[in-house]
Amino acid sequence: MFKSHKSLGASVAGALFALSSASAQIPGAPVLQNAFANPGLSVAANFGGGGGQSLLALAAGWGLGSGRIALSGAAGAQRSNESTRGAYGARASITAWTSAGGSLGAAAFAGVGGAPRAENENDMTNPAVLAIPAGITAGYRRNIGTNKGISAYVSPMYRWVRVTTENDSSANEGNFRVSVGIDFSFNPSLGVTAGGDFGSGETGESTFGAAVSWVPGGRR
Repeated sequence: MFKSHKSLGASVAGALFALSSASAQIPGAPVLQNAFANPGLSVAANFGGGGGQSLLALAAGWGLGSGRIALSGAAGAQRSNESTRGAYGARASITAWTSAGGSLGAAAFAGVGGAPRAENENDMTNPAVLAIPAGITAGYRRNIGTNKGISAYVSPMYRWVRVTTENDSSANEGNFRVSVGIDFSFNPSLGVTAGGDFGSGETGESTFGAAVSWVPGGRR
């Protein structure tokens, strides 16, 4: 039998929200968005890649009030075409519905992320990228024992992308994508995440990622 919504959230929500702040729509990382959030601060280290690129980043997120509204941001180093450049991202989400037992949830989200142009020693240029995703997500969570928890979620979304080349010419593209992810919390402060997002089009390469999240002071 599931515990009450409050008890269930206390067991797993912290790691779940840390995931939401883990990718924050940075180029090179999947858009992973859980339907559940934790009130207060969460931080995470992100690892991502796919389509010939890789990413290492740090992220932070804040759940407002009971965690129904969540804001997150991240910055890191993206490597592609044998050059490394900075990358950034931010996202907001709102939990629109949870079941009476607290095991099911649904949320809506939108974000923005990008990276500037960069050249390597062989004059190969990475074009500037700006990406704006928006979508919905559905999640399921449950306790494992007294201190551990697990959650799985799926997020269909639309993503608009602008790519600007070295001669300042720009190309825009929009495509539909879907991401899937799993969160696991080891204890009240520490959790891990893994997942990927998938789509089509010239900017639709699949990306995969993982994160280690930490909630200062433990989950509430």
